[in-house]
Formats: sequence, C-alpha cells, structure tokens
Amino acid sequence: MTTTIVSKSIVLIIVLCLLQFIPEFQRTLYAKSLEVNSNLGIIKLLTDRAIQGYQNNSTAYSISQLLMAYDVLIKLANNGGTNNIPGGTNSLSFLLGDTIKLLTLNSNSAARNVTISYLNALEEQVTHYLSFGNSISGTNSNHSMPNEPLMVYVNKPYGIKIDYPLNWVIRIDGNYTLPTSFTYVHPHVIGSFYLPNATDGLPFIYLGINSNLSKQFNQPHFTVEQYLEKAILSKRNSPSFPDFKLLQLVDSNHSNTTLAGYPAYKIVWVYKHPQYGLREITEFGIVLNGTKGYFLDYAASASKFSKYLPIADKVKSSFTLLKANYQNEGDLVDQTRSYSKNIVSLTTDCHTLCR
Repeated sequence: MTTTIVSKSIVLIIVLCLLQFIPEFQRTLYAKSLEVNSNLGIIKLLTDRAIQGYQNNSTAYSISQLLMAYDVLIKLANNGGTNNIPGGTNSLSFLLGDTIKLLTLNSNSAARNVTISYLNALEEQVTHYLSFGNSISGTNSNHSMPNEPLMVYVNKPYGIKIDYPLNWVIRIDGNYTLPTSFTYVHPHVIGSFYLPNATDGLPFIYLGINSNLSKQFNQPHFTVEQYLEKAILSKRNSPSFPDFKLLQLVDSNHSNTTLAGYPAYKIVWVYKHPQYGLREITEFGIVLNGTKGYFLDYAASASKFSKYLPIADKVKSSFTLLKANYQNEGDLVDQTRSYSKNIVSLTTDCHTLCR
C-alpha cells in the first residue's frame, strides 16, 4: 500500500512539473528546427526506452525518459540547429507533450489503445528525424549496415532480451497486453522492429509467443516438430499470406539450428502483399517445457531480402530468454551512457528543471 502511494505521488509530481514545463517549451521551440548531431540519437534512444518502459508496465519510467527527450529538444532549439528538417520541431514537441499526458491517464483499455498509437507515432517521427538528419549530415541512416552498433531491447513481462539497430522503429502491437491468467489462442506479437523505408524493402523483425500450446491444441505437451507443422498449416490457411509458397523447411532433428540456445525449426516462404508486392519471410521457432512457443520472423521484399539478412542474423543471434526474476534496467541505462557522454548531464538537467 505504501509503495503504491509513493509511486502515485512520484507520477503526480512529474505531471505537475510537466504542466508547468510544456507551455514554455512550446514557445521556445516555435518555428525552430532540430540541430543535426548525436543528440538526435539520444532523443531516439530515450523514446525507445520510454516504449520499453511502457511494455514493462512502468509508466513513471516512460514519462521520465520522455521528459529527458524534451530537455534535449530544448537544448537543440536554443542552440539554433539547422533549417533542413521539414516542419521544424513543432509537431514533435506537441506529440511528445500529448504522449506524456496520455501516459498519466493510462487507466483503462480505451486510454491504453490511444497511448499505444501515440507512442508508435512518436517513435515513427523521431526515427524520421534521425534518418533525415543523418542523411543531410552525410550518414545514410536508411541503409542499416551489418557492422553498425545495436541497442538492447528488454521485455521483462515476457522474459525476452534482444538487440536491434537504433535507426529501426520499435513498434508496440495494437493488441499488446501484459501476461495474465488468460491464454492467447493465437500467436501473440510481443513487439516488432522495422526500417521505415518501403522503397528499400521495408524490412521487419517480429517477436512472438504462443503462451499455452497445451490448451490451444488440446494436448498435454507439444514438440518443436508439432509446432512447426502448426506454423506451416496456419500460414497456408491465413488470408494474411496470399499466394503462400514454402521455399525452405528445416526441422530441429536434422540441423544445428537454435534460437536462444534451444533446438529450433526454420521455415522460409514468400507471399504476395497487396501493397508491397512479393515479400520473403524466414521464421525460427522453439518450444519450452512442451507448453510455450516462441517465434522470431524476419520479413522484407523478396528483392531486398538478402540485403538486410546479415542484420537479421545478428538480431536473431542476440535473442535471449531471461530469468523470471530479472528486475533491473541496467542494460538500458548502460547503453544510453555509452551512446553519449552527455547523458548524465542531461539527466541532471532534467531533474533540475523539474524542481
């Protein structure tokens, strides 16, 4: 009870600070543009952390990350920046403010759905600024390279840790919920990452789970081979994959294929997307304790599939299942500090600002 009261008090203090801060921030940023430098990467990383905080059921943590993103934007605006970012910072500043307000009202399913849509829109826009800013400064951010550094994504409720490219968007599925006593009859997408560039293949990586295979398929235990059979059958019969064609099938008994250290199946298929044309997908799947299945998919246009395959392989190799008692956000904090030596001063400035 005491812990709950303290947590609510902290959130209330943050909100009161925000209400004082937003009008001044919007006046400061009006008709100014972002400065193109590493601070764009800090804003993206803070937004990424806010999304992970939301998925980890830590609204206060998400708000704190977005407040720090505000602080970075103020510094950029005060420093002048460039005039090459289309639209300036107005839309981003208002979107940040509205997202934080929604996070403070996240008390029912309708509010949660709107909050998810705003977090996704914010992540899209920040990634757009990062990509555009890097392009005019000479860095081609729309073309991820195999040797580029990867960030850490942690989803504690589902016990997953994985690396992802910073210039890829993290997307929360519209049906995302925390684990409960209810079972997901259909595969449940935990999260996805994508490079928002349709002309260059629109590569996607999906993380998913079947939380109770025993109940879903009405049998006490499930094998990887049975999971593979169900996966192929569901894709053949799914309207989401018109003109489905299986290109490769590798079961766990005839290869050394693994995912998170567990024997895995691998399937590769193509289908005809009504908007983006022929797309290719590779999927890895594992089964834990005969009852829980995890899958990881990489998808892209068939003509660009091989281009991002090295990155997808690195992401797949980093996939880790966490212990149930994993509690800290050390990975998230450490990667932010390693990204920029200024992050500690940014945190201090944000705390000073909210006093």
